[in-house]
Amino acid sequence: MVGWNDSVTEFIVYLSKNRRMSEHTCVAYERDLQQFGDYLSSVGINQLDGVKSNHIRWWMSELMEQGIKPRTVNRKLSGLRTFFKYLRQHDMLLHDPMSRVVPPKTAKYLVKDIPRVDLEKMFARFPWEEFDTGERDRLLLLMLYTTGMRLSELIGLKNTDIDFSRNQLRVLGKRNKIRDIPLHPELADTLMAFTKTQSSKWVFSRSSGEPLYPVLVYRVVNKYLKLFSSASKLSPHVLRHSFATHMLNNGANLMAIKDLLGHSSLSATQVYTKSSFEKLKQIHGLHPRK
Repeated sequence: MVGWNDSVTEFIVYLSKNRRMSEHTCVAYERDLQQFGDYLSSVGINQLDGVKSNHIRWWMSELMEQGIKPRTVNRKLSGLRTFFKYLRQHDMLLHDPMSRVVPPKTAKYLVKDIPRVDLEKMFARFPWEEFDTGERDRLLLLMLYTTGMRLSELIGLKNTDIDFSRNQLRVLGKRNKIRDIPLHPELADTLMAFTKTQSSKWVFSRSSGEPLYPVLVYRVVNKYLKLFSSASKLSPHVLRHSFATHMLNNGANLMAIKDLLGHSSLSATQVYTKSSFEKLKQIHGLHPRK
């Protein structure tokens, strides 16, 4: 029989070494899993095969009664879901205790874009040349903001995907859908100069020649954006969101934005109209005759 604590320890090592998750993320996973493990012990469950959906639902109810916010509860449940998936993939658990667990509803959160003026300051004023990876990092941020591509698309971008003669690049999106994205003039010039100095087949690579990994891209984005923006969420997706929102505010057609983002349906793109409308309502609230 596999014990809870031993399996958690193995899982955290897996996240750190195989998934390259940061120490902060691993600590958060371990803390949440240990919290659930303590609950299991309190109800007499010490082995993995003894965990049932009811145990998770009861624990979830206890957390809600303690005043824990639904968003936090959902984060903890997400950690459990990832953990149980790992256990099943490694033949340490036959059933999925999460299969019948319905997470609590949370209020919809609208991602906020980073003001255009803040991004322009960052690209124009920061002393990129003073850092070893400054040239790469600036290009990475510029790529995310001027194309709206996903993190996974940026990581998978190869030099052969760039067509300078047509001023466009080709990305492999969700469900292996290919789309072409026009190159912003500044991006085209910066990209051409950068690729001439690189030997890897990947546009963005580590010193080993291998492509960047997600956590590293998150670190790069957060490192620079926090110097110029007070936004609470600083991530590659925020730059994608900013691209779409700024395009929309500048008069771009919603269908065109949908195609540029690689959305399969218009409903996914319409979240940006909601974000823009919320901002309009805030501005209207400042009217002197309110």
